[in-house]
Amino acid sequence: MKKCFFILILLLPLISVGQTKTTNLWTGINLSKSITKKISLELDGQWRITNNLSTTGSYIAELGANYKFNKRWEVSAFYRFISRRKYDKGDAAYVFQPYHRFYANLTYDRKVAFLKFAYRLRYQNQFKDDNGNLENNKSYLRNRLEVSYPNKTKFTPAISADLFYRMGEAFDELRYKAEVDYKFNKRNALTLGGFVSQEFTDSKLDDFTILLTYKLKL
Repeated sequence: MKKCFFILILLLPLISVGQTKTTNLWTGINLSKSITKKISLELDGQWRITNNLSTTGSYIAELGANYKFNKRWEVSAFYRFISRRKYDKGDAAYVFQPYHRFYANLTYDRKVAFLKFAYRLRYQNQFKDDNGNLENNKSYLRNRLEVSYPNKTKFTPAISADLFYRMGEAFDELRYKAEVDYKFNKRNALTLGGFVSQEFTDSKLDDFTILLTYKLKL
């Protein structure tokens, strides 16, 4: 029973590939450091490749802090710098445009039987940097529900659904994700997974994105 569940988690992203447009890759490294029992810091670096793994879509650097109230409740706040590839009509060429994103999370998790349920509420606000002039680009409220299977092996599979609400407008996207964490030891881990998004204005699924992240606890 447990083996079947684990195999299903691995296959979920692959089932959707045939329905999607193109394949992307989001890869990077996550560094975390515990300051106290309740406070920790995180530093992330990402490289995102688009168009069937042929084009660099963006580079990302992110810094944030987490605070645990207790075993179940946690809050966090992050700043993200994004250098995203965009077509510039004036230059008639693709350039990397800077964006700044700020977001905050409220997370609650609880174990029921052999499964762990986690709910995350996120508010995010993004600004476009147009030659030093910051322009409000997008604001979202996101609700994510995740179910994972913690066990005695080095593998921890999980599935989740993330609902996007564009502030002042409407719900416009639902993201389905499946991933597996492989823990080498107490400090080192690797996450492999994938997701597809359903845009409410489009009947087809969005691109399929492969996730690959190395995690290190300092």
